[in-house]
Amino acid sequence: MPRTLREAWAAHIAADDYERHMAATGQPQANADLLAELFRDRPPAPGARILFAGAGTGQYFDFWAPDALAPYRPVFTDTNPLFLARLAERFAAETHIDDIEAPRIAGPFDLAIVILVLEHVDWRRAVAAMTGIARRVFTVTQENPAGLTARPLPGTLGILQAHPPRLLERAALIAHIGGLGFTVTRTAIREVVDGKKMVALDFTAPEG
Repeated sequence: MPRTLREAWAAHIAADDYERHMAATGQPQANADLLAELFRDRPPAPGARILFAGAGTGQYFDFWAPDALAPYRPVFTDTNPLFLARLAERFAAETHIDDIEAPRIAGPFDLAIVILVLEHVDWRRAVAAMTGIARRVFTVTQENPAGLTARPLPGTLGILQAHPPRLLERAALIAHIGGLGFTVTRTAIREVVDGKKMVALDFTAPEG
């Protein structure tokens, strides 16, 4: 039995259970749409080095063609090697087992992308790490409507009942990253099942 939420994700949650749950919520489609919008409306410069931290299984690639990353140098990290193996089946990319709270991978990156990860880690440590190695940080976090009743989780995801994720307040995240010198330049939102929202925030460091 895992002792922490991070241990659960690193070694105890099966990729099939995770993907089945995510598909039922519509979140991979929403996150894919947010990524498509990012790379269409405010793309990094060609050749940019991009970090997908806590990349998981790359399920969004089922709805967003990885060809969009052809002009860039993407790197994908996660604590779960089986998740990264599933991602590699979708997109033959550079992958590394790494911890978003204390990354070993060396920067700098032009852009760090963090999708539905901060709820499952010490988000302040993760944000400090990402802003330390990237000039721009794109986060997607989940917001739930008041009074939402949680649905049962399939299979190995049941572990999360003992180690539930902790949702972030958008204002707290913006204020904290602002204190690190980064400014929100764009917000995008997609609503999914049960009135939940996928909230994308695009943070940029000052020039110079």
